[in-house]
Amino acid sequence: MKISDPFGGVSVTINRKGIGTATNSGGMFALIIPAANLNDTLKVSCIGFKTKLLPIINLKSGEQLNIVLERNSTELKEVDITYYDAQKIMQKAINRIPENYINHPHIIRGFYRMYTFDSDKPLELSEAVFDVYNFGYADKRADLFRLIKARSAKNDRDFNELELGEKPNSVFEYDIVNHLYASGFLNDEGLKNHKFDVTGIVDIKGYQAYEIDFEEIPGSTGETFRGQFFIDTKTYAFVYFDFGLSPSGLGYPGKGSFINRSLMRMGEVNIDPTQDHSKVSYQEVGNKWVLSNVEGDEALHIQDSVLNHNYVAHVKFNYQVTAVDTVQTASFNSKIGRNENISDHENDENGKFWKDYNILLSDYDTEDIFKQIQDINKAVKQK
Repeated sequence: MKISDPFGGVSVTINRKGIGTATNSGGMFALIIPAANLNDTLKVSCIGFKTKLLPIINLKSGEQLNIVLERNSTELKEVDITYYDAQKIMQKAINRIPENYINHPHIIRGFYRMYTFDSDKPLELSEAVFDVYNFGYADKRADLFRLIKARSAKNDRDFNELELGEKPNSVFEYDIVNHLYASGFLNDEGLKNHKFDVTGIVDIKGYQAYEIDFEEIPGSTGETFRGQFFIDTKTYAFVYFDFGLSPSGLGYPGKGSFINRSLMRMGEVNIDPTQDHSKVSYQEVGNKWVLSNVEGDEALHIQDSVLNHNYVAHVKFNYQVTAVDTVQTASFNSKIGRNENISDHENDENGKFWKDYNILLSDYDTEDIFKQIQDINKAVKQK
């Protein structure tokens, strides 16, 4: 079935080159295509839809495309899912990480946006362009981080007691495959506390993949998760994760949760996570896999008896890998501590901030939100 209504989360990349972006909720995207890639192919893919390939040479600069995707109704060969052992498939996938993923030094260029709000009231907005130096998916040396540009604004009237932000360590750990120990469900403890089942073989962005559902084992305590992930049936590469804290895990958000990674500072305030949901996707560059994008959709119930605050802060997070460099791999030094808030560094609120970079188009008017927060803070200072 063809769809004509626009929707977000559609991956738009230069096929196997690591250059890309994704659509916003209005189905809009912008992509800067280097001259060296004019003879390559644009790949448009989304979970549940047939992948579309478009020759770049046929596209015109500045042209608005109307791309129609068809729902993926392909019936894959029926299999007896009881035949498949989830633990063996997962272990094979883990063992093949050095073989399946880029296993030599490479640099990924990334962009993230984190927006925190209460209903229609903006609380905090931050954006950044950065480079991550990865020594290779089987290399145990810690990743390196280099900030290119960043800007942020926080509502000092309604969000003074709390701060959400990204730090280099949290950016690194969103790459689940490269940081299994931090995942919460694929590390040693997580494997013991969760039940995994193969529920079928499905088409994921053009790849036939094992669908593995998981949830906490009854009686497990602490940080536990529920969700699913997909492993390519040919290469055993992890392709896609869709997960969040379990109902009981919301009471014990730990290292593997989005909230724990992003919470930077708090005063005398009660914070209760009510939602924790993440999606992590991987892409092929050449014949190896690497991170593609991360989405977070979170909610925090915030109570502060001193300031008389009682509200739910919603957090929308997007992290897009916009380029992958496997050639220019000279290492670099970071001037930011691994646990420092990225937004505390370079800051620029110019409206033309991102004109030279591939980024995700926003679902909202970011310039207006920055202005709203600035106006609120000016009023606070005047008082």
